[in-house]
Amino acid sequence: MDVSALWNLRLRTPRLELHLPNDAELEDLYRVARAGIHPPDEMPFAFAWTDTLEHDAFIEFHHSWWREWSPDRWGCHFVTFLDGRVIGTQGVEARDFPRKRTVGTGSWLGADFQGKGYGTEQRAVVLEFAFRGLGARVAITGAVVANRPSQRISEKLGYTVTGMSEVSPRGEPVPHYDYRLERNEWHCPIPVEIEGLEPALPLFGA
Repeated sequence: MDVSALWNLRLRTPRLELHLPNDAELEDLYRVARAGIHPPDEMPFAFAWTDTLEHDAFIEFHHSWWREWSPDRWGCHFVTFLDGRVIGTQGVEARDFPRKRTVGTGSWLGADFQGKGYGTEQRAVVLEFAFRGLGARVAITGAVVANRPSQRISEKLGYTVTGMSEVSPRGEPVPHYDYRLERNEWHCPIPVEIEGLEPALPLFGA
């Protein structure tokens, strides 16, 4: 499938730009991850990918989504830029989107860029992209109980806790909050510009 139209997508706020990376930008993202996302004694993710961070696997994760892209199963893992500098990533994924109209999100920022509101901003960007741009009806996400920053972002953006589940990122069960946001509950707190979407809409099943 020709997915080249995805690289023309640009999502902008007054401070940030999100787009899919070229190879050089993907290398920059890897370097941000290697520089550190969280203290080694903490694990904020449901899957402990930072414990075994390896260059080729990191690059292949992104390439595999592009290579295997389908309107029925897609993952758009945008890289987030601040003043042209890579600071992290914000993903939005879906399975059977044409029927379910549901997306999930996941993200991270380099340690140097945390605590400045960029996490809330980049999540708001992809929610606006999903709801206004793609016509999604529901967005879901989750956070382990120790990941208060992620929980605060979900709370600020209007999600509701729908229950709790368990994940085992390091082999031991950890409680995990499940969140849900309906389209009619969504109120974007910042201006978001979406560029280059129309030619890419068929790729999303929208």
